Amino acid sequence: MSKLRMGVIGAGLWGGNHAHTFNVLPETELVGVCDLDEGRALKMKETYGATQAFTDYQNLISSDQIDAISVATPDFTHTPIILAALKADKHVLSEKPLATTVREAEEIAAAAAKSKGKLMIDFHNRVNPILAQIRDMIQDGQIGLAKHGTARLSNTTFVPFEMLSWAAKSSALWFLGSHLVDVLRFILADEVVRVYSVARSGTLSAGGVDTKDFHVSILEFSKGTVVTMENSWILSRDNPSLVDFKIEFVGEKGQVQADPTHSGGLRKIVDGGLKYNDYIGITPTGATRIGGFVLESIARFVDSVVRDAPLLADAQDGLANTKILAAIEESVATGKAVNIG
Repeated sequence: MSKLRMGVIGAGLWGGNHAHTFNVLPETELVGVCDLDEGRALKMKETYGATQAFTDYQNLISSDQIDAISVATPDFTHTPIILAALKADKHVLSEKPLATTVREAEEIAAAAAKSKGKLMIDFHNRVNPILAQIRDMIQDGQIGLAKHGTARLSNTTFVPFEMLSWAAKSSALWFLGSHLVDVLRFILADEVVRVYSVARSGTLSAGGVDTKDFHVSILEFSKGTVVTMENSWILSRDNPSLVDFKIEFVGEKGQVQADPTHSGGLRKIVDGGLKYNDYIGITPTGATRIGGFVLESIARFVDSVVRDAPLLADAQDGLANTKILAAIEESVATGKAVNIG
């Protein structure tokens, strides 16, 4: 069987996850990598054994040696890359969010419907074992109808101040809320019909990153579930993890609670204090396999193309996600609840 020939666009942290997966899986061949920074592109090529390095994504997409691409660039850059790849009938795996405006997300969804290529959004928490179990518990009726819940996915200030050079062009809502909104839709198997949100600024802007400090939102679902959602970029760096992820649902017959923040069984105490190491997201494997839900979701894209398996999340999931996030932004701007049609 011929291998699926892959190209990765974006040589940052998450692009490395994509490149590693495509270099390891026996069904794929990592042919091309691309980044605006030639040095980063060349380093990724050398690290993961790609054949070619590009600085222009159009040249990578137009190559007849590449069957599919993955997009691991900043949030606000996805649209033109995805559209160009779909127009060329390439298969596409895109990091979240699909787009940062509803108009762009609708344009991508329409292009995906016309393209011969498949489009998958890398909402990797759909294969997070903790969250997949919560979905099963709720869908099996173990707590009855979920009446209300809380969901928190936030970062310490390290992320906007040091990890992301482009943080001012995004926010905790788009960077983290995109994951959390998808998790809620996935777990509840339901759609958001109404949102109300407030946000505040000041802490990040005082440090030179001009974006919202946090969003706190209320999401109403069509079956009646109400969830309070927090996305913040101003948590203290003294936290043992730069991520704080918690979720709880209260149902008619019981409750379910989870803390997917860290793998609590593995802790270290160093100069900076207590730290948690991850042994669920990425796990050691043999030379021709990948492990952990972070990489498993990327492998699901390969399954969908090579074996015609269902997409983990499709263009309509991406569109629904963007509509909810945009409605939250509208609610912040107007001070009013916003209905989602």
